[in-house]
Amino acid sequence: MDDPNLIPDPLSSEPSPEPDGAPGAMSAREPMAGPAAAEEAGMLEARAADFPVDVVSRRRSFLNNLLLLLSLTLAAFILTAWILVRVDAPFGPFSSGPQEIVRAQLQALDRGELRPAYDMFSTRYRGEVSFEVWHELIVTHWRMFHGEVLRSEQPAKSGPGVSLEIYLRGADDKDYRARFLLIRTDGRWWIDDVHWAVEPDQGEFSRT
Repeated sequence: MDDPNLIPDPLSSEPSPEPDGAPGAMSAREPMAGPAAAEEAGMLEARAADFPVDVVSRRRSFLNNLLLLLSLTLAAFILTAWILVRVDAPFGPFSSGPQEIVRAQLQALDRGELRPAYDMFSTRYRGEVSFEVWHELIVTHWRMFHGEVLRSEQPAKSGPGVSLEIYLRGADDKDYRARFLLIRTDGRWWIDDVHWAVEPDQGEFSRT
């Protein structure tokens, strides 16, 4: 028989677990459901879908830029090789001395670099022919000076310097012969004079 004066200890009593199907019961392992959770899930899915597309787009752009750079480099190399073949081949692979300065001036003329080409003349020549006069002559007869070198003669002794004859095919499809006179001062060669003539007429020379 229970003692009516004995009061049970409330701390010793264990609460009865709620049934699994009780209202308001939520497992800690289950994510919270609702509009906010659905919106966040949608944003994560959108980011996951966009990320591979962005990487592929950047990779494609990089490859396109790389191919463009390689194409421009190849084109510049081909153009340089073509100019060198046009001007260098008739002089021979080991040409030097007076031939080297003549080749350098013809290359400068072919590229339209008139000031560097003019600076290859000797002090005496530049004192007699100003850059303005020489520039006007080059511009007026540019088809003659923008040409392909066909062959070169060996340098020959001429007074204090040497003479060198070059045979060219101009942009006007005419054949020309250029006779260069060169002198060596200050440790290098300078073009002291030059005359151009239309082939095969040997008498019509034009001083430049």
